[in-house]
Amino acid sequence: MIKSVNNYPVSQLFDIEAGVIYAIPRYQREYTWGKNQWENLFDDVLENDPGYFLGSIICINQSTDALSVQKLELVDGQQRLTTLSLLFAAVYHALKSHESKLDDDQRVELINLKRKLVLKKGEDQIRVIPQIQNSNQDDYRAVLAETGVVSVCDLPAYAKNRKIFRAYRYFKERIADMVDGSKDALGGIMEFLDKVSHACLVKIEVASHADAYTLFESLNNRGVPLSAIDLIKNKMLARLETLEPGKVDSYFGHWNRLLGYLGDDYAIQERFFRQYYNAFKDELNVPFRKIDGEKRKDPLGPVATRSNLIQIYEKLINNEAKGCLASIGDAARLSR
Repeated sequence: MIKSVNNYPVSQLFDIEAGVIYAIPRYQREYTWGKNQWENLFDDVLENDPGYFLGSIICINQSTDALSVQKLELVDGQQRLTTLSLLFAAVYHALKSHESKLDDDQRVELINLKRKLVLKKGEDQIRVIPQIQNSNQDDYRAVLAETGVVSVCDLPAYAKNRKIFRAYRYFKERIADMVDGSKDALGGIMEFLDKVSHACLVKIEVASHADAYTLFESLNNRGVPLSAIDLIKNKMLARLETLEPGKVDSYFGHWNRLLGYLGDDYAIQERFFRQYYNAFKDELNVPFRKIDGEKRKDPLGPVATRSNLIQIYEKLINNEAKGCLASIGDAARLSR
């Protein structure tokens, strides 16, 4: 289930030599952290020794080519990792404002800080890719453009009133206040950067959405962890985006209509997905009886339960994502 569990300093998660990006599922919940969380993060780093523990993240790693860019799907810890990258952007801005005073080592740190935010081999390949809800991804790229980390882009309407920009602005102000009146402002910024870089996160990698959900349940995550339906949606849209690039917005519309037929009650949504499989399992299992000489009548499982729901739908989606979405949507419409 778990591919790896490691305690990493933040600098290693943003390793400048690693072709690793953290992609938050496109239609995941939007960035919601506010001033209390920003303040707690900043103060925790500032007031503790290097190596302070900041929490954990969970990534789905389905990459197979070690030589290509490794894209990790960040399914837990999105708020924390996005916020840390915005803190790096604010530190980058602070160092740039003292650029004329930087010595050689500090100039190297400035360059390395940029490489934490964008890949070394791709000038505009951002390392953390936020979700698109509420313009989060566009706002985030605009922040990096404002700092000079990526190419200039159009500023989304009202971006500076939304939380991505507000977080960045908050961190800029805290850094400025931190060194205000200091005889060595540059030294203070570098010392703070060192603390951020050495703060630690536990990175847990799993191989599938089903494994991620099982892990959520076993850890009894605080906050609002992703539900089985969230993870099925993420898997569905990611698969469709791979099969038909550029059409994911249309499919997301199909998905929302499907949930619209079911209503907002999660228990009802989950029960429908279980009942859909149980009602049509003879037909749904046909393609899987032909795989590797499978002899069982129901290779996907005799019945859909809470514990195997995601495993079933992962296999259905991998086999025929478009048809799966259409069939479930039709069944949901008829169930009204």
